[in-house]
Amino acid sequence: EGGGTFHFPVVITGLVLGKHQLVVGVDSDSVELVTGEAEVEVVEKIESQPPAPAPADGPSGSDATPLEVTGVNFNIAKNESEHHTHLYDTPMLVVRRGQKFTVTLTNRTALPEGAVLVARASFMLNPVSLTFHTRKPNSFEVDTVVSVAGREITVDLCTPGNTPIGRYEMTLTLGVNTSNDVVVVHDGLTLMILFNPWCKEDTCYYGGDASHLEEYVLNNKGLIWVGSSTSNYGRPWQFAQFQKDSLAVLLYLLDKMKTSDRGDPIMVTRELSALVNSQDDNGVVTGNWSGDYEGGTSPLSWTGSASILAEYNRTKRPVRYGQCWVFSGVQTTLLRCTGIAARSITNFSSAHDTNFNRAVDKYYDQQGNVTAQDSIWNFHVWNEAYMSRPDLPKGFGGWQVLDATPQEESPQGGGYKLGPTSVKAVKEGQSLNYDTNFVIAEVNADIKKYMVEDGVPRLFKVETTTVGKNLSTKGVLNSDRVDLTSQYKYAEGSDMERKALYHGYKELLKEEEEVEFTIPEVERSEFGKDINFLVKARNKTDHSSAVRGSITCTAVAYTGRVLKQVDKLSVDSRVAKDKTATFTLKVDGSIFSQYPREKVYLKFTVVLAVTGTSQVFSEQLFIGPDPPKVRVQAPKQLELGAEGKVSVEFTNPLPFKMSDVTVTVECDELLEKDMEYTIGSIEGGGTFHFPVVITGLVLGKHQLVVGVDSDSVELVTGEAEVEVVEKIESQPPAPAPAD
Repeated sequence: EGGGTFHFPVVITGLVLGKHQLVVGVDSDSVELVTGEAEVEVVEKIESQPPAPAPADGPSGSDATPLEVTGVNFNIAKNESEHHTHLYDTPMLVVRRGQKFTVTLTNRTALPEGAVLVARASFMLNPVSLTFHTRKPNSFEVDTVVSVAGREITVDLCTPGNTPIGRYEMTLTLGVNTSNDVVVVHDGLTLMILFNPWCKEDTCYYGGDASHLEEYVLNNKGLIWVGSSTSNYGRPWQFAQFQKDSLAVLLYLLDKMKTSDRGDPIMVTRELSALVNSQDDNGVVTGNWSGDYEGGTSPLSWTGSASILAEYNRTKRPVRYGQCWVFSGVQTTLLRCTGIAARSITNFSSAHDTNFNRAVDKYYDQQGNVTAQDSIWNFHVWNEAYMSRPDLPKGFGGWQVLDATPQEESPQGGGYKLGPTSVKAVKEGQSLNYDTNFVIAEVNADIKKYMVEDGVPRLFKVETTTVGKNLSTKGVLNSDRVDLTSQYKYAEGSDMERKALYHGYKELLKEEEEVEFTIPEVERSEFGKDINFLVKARNKTDHSSAVRGSITCTAVAYTGRVLKQVDKLSVDSRVAKDKTATFTLKVDGSIFSQYPREKVYLKFTVVLAVTGTSQVFSEQLFIGPDPPKVRVQAPKQLELGAEGKVSVEFTNPLPFKMSDVTVTVECDELLEKDMEYTIGSIEGGGTFHFPVVITGLVLGKHQLVVGVDSDSVELVTGEAEVEVVEKIESQPPAPAPAD
């Protein structure tokens, strides 16, 4: 600060005999480099000097404070337990900002009763130096206390609630209140300071049910929902935010940010959303939606963040390859690693609005073929992180959207990043920082359909309820799907929903119907089974009506990218008055096995026009198969250090042989290392049984995840929960029946 003074301790060592000049330089943005110096003579032995006489009114002899620290204890177990950081796999002390931590010193001799000591700790985060005193410094107050009890000196330190996060070097000095002499107690302790959602002074303070932070900060395993709005499931994901590679990658990415931004969750999370992808900054994961994953790993093969972050930490090069659930899983890991409450969110039927107009425009030719369109993804996964938003009007803090999947460059500053976007702002339709319009379209865009005749587009239908279905996340400390749709938008079709989307919405296109078209609900498809897709046309008039058009089935990736046109039914039919016609397209279910490295869906596109009228019926439905089941049977409890047997069972759902079958087993708390086994092949309809031995390594409840991969079925997983306990209580035998 202007007029301010800083004091800085340095420890030197006499290395070479003789007189030497110690030079100290101070540089800044407003004063050129200035230096000071001191001469120090290194000698074989310093001749002892007679003690100086004590002042007439000062302490003398046994009344002086004999300060000679012989031991330093950073109380890592106690501090980390209180800071909820005990799970990090690092020898560093890990603490959270805005919360007290304690260092205990041992003096060579007992200190006099009533001795008053002053401690000072300097925390160095290059290029920032923050000094926290036991007395009030010029720029901020810090709650720090020194207490003395015999030989033991306790120093309580508390960093400010806005401290930039990262790795610090701490130097601790101790002195007597009545003297300028200080003792350097410890120099160069490395410690990590993180965000603190338990601290009210931190802008990422959560403040809700404590169990929520057990889930959103401390849970290292989870589920990410995938599939379609009508057929979805939670895909297991190992976040592994406490592993040493996760922490190392976080520190590496933090060093890419401006130091001034590292104390602000808004800027840290925004930059992480860019650094998780490799689009423009050599980030963690390279996206690939081509279906060709040569030179890398198929996105479907990842089951967690650990191996991704281990590879990135080792090579510092982007890991190949990821898609949206991979980007979200890695971002959840890094967000929880910083200490911010975070979760993965799935939006089914997610719009990709390239021109930020909150609408999806589709254009058809007269044969029902789509000629141009914004895309709609079957599902898309992003993140939410919890923080206050002092940069926005009151009421827009709380859960914020972040998206690391590189879709569009942000109109606010450029770069492939998104967020933090206030979920409340999305629901209210408010264009606030950052990237709100894109998220509003993802969850609530209208689909506007145009028929192009002689080069002129004619709007024939507006769909208001197709986009943004079943927004999902994992329940708190359970495996339930929690629906968050009402957090992102008002009830479909309500005045509030219309107002939020367009801030005053024009009357929708009115359609005159001669024929009522319906699509019976398609049952969830069992993997490998044929699918019958039906469209019914009921003539509501007193005369026959001619219906022309097509029903097309296309195999697509979850983003909508076309893989193959599977089949097409051309319709040219006359429906008698008061009668119903049924048009059926049958599709061979084995189509799914043709793309084992893609998350494949069948897209049924229906375009049927009533001849002689303006009525056009246009619908799209996505159908995906239920994944085959991996059955995992494991003991419900296991004693610490004991072994247990697990049985894995999988049945080939296809009528032909699966080849290159591998089994992976993951759980850090039950296995010394992740296991991978080569099975070979499984005949059509055949079942294999596979034994696995686990060991109770860490107390608590743990999720064992088993994956089965092959050349014809994408990675499928099964899981089992195992609780590791000190001792399994024996159960008394059941009483014999009375008779």
